[in-house]
Amino acid sequence: MEAMESTLDRAPRMRIHFNVHEPVELVEMTLAFQGLGFEYQAFLKRRLLKQESKENTSNVKLYVTRIETNCILAELAPALPMLGSLMPVLSDVNTVHDFVQNMAKSIRWLKELANRDSVSAKDVTRSKRHLQHVRDMVQLVGKGRGSELGLATIRYEASSGQDRVLLEATFTDEECRQAAQGATRALAALEHREKADFEKVLMYFYQTNIEDPKALGKTGDKAVITHISPEPLNVYIIPETDRSRVRHVLDDKTHNPLHTGFVVDVNVEKSPKGKPRIYRVVRLHEIVYDDD
Repeated sequence: MEAMESTLDRAPRMRIHFNVHEPVELVEMTLAFQGLGFEYQAFLKRRLLKQESKENTSNVKLYVTRIETNCILAELAPALPMLGSLMPVLSDVNTVHDFVQNMAKSIRWLKELANRDSVSAKDVTRSKRHLQHVRDMVQLVGKGRGSELGLATIRYEASSGQDRVLLEATFTDEECRQAAQGATRALAALEHREKADFEKVLMYFYQTNIEDPKALGKTGDKAVITHISPEPLNVYIIPETDRSRVRHVLDDKTHNPLHTGFVVDVNVEKSPKGKPRIYRVVRLHEIVYDDD
């Protein structure tokens, strides 16, 4: 089993390099890596569907094989957990290469989108989830000056005992800012049809579930928006990125999460008699911490 794990550094890998020179908020870095993992799963699933394969892609995950402390640089390899250990997917070099190439193309497309005079929903060819994940990656670099985002595909070559870089793409902080702006414009175009019933209202949680709420199904979370109703109602947070940010706050043990306010746009589901029943949060604008 140890031999399996030791060969992870010989599997096809992708390298992601956040070459930043200022402190980075932990939750932002977590969202960037989390988005990369989700995107790889989605890319792998689409590829196998095109090939009409019946393999289960949900078992293949990205694992960190190397991380440097003088910058945010990580190498990630696809692997299968087996018998309490990890089995690298050694034949996955083409998938890793194409995935990195696809991510680089998305960033370039978003840069171009940022410079258009106008953006409508018909101009957006990526999903909301993809746009949110890419934006989480690029805005980590775009916030700084003199920073860079690097993406690469690496293959280990047994003949030389060395790694070989098959594909490499680098984006400056200005390019990342443009890509983040393009993603924001694309998301705004897609969400234009999802106009909220109430915009920028203050919401407080009345009770929270200890587990992550699901996008669908029952939720143990209830919230109060006094501008709409004094009664606590079940709440669903639709955007995945906003859901992660809210969950990070609710799980923080250093303060009382029920005293933390969230400035949100919401849609309100009502009963046949017109009484508010469910809040659907479509946008999180700001988190307001209590002074205590």
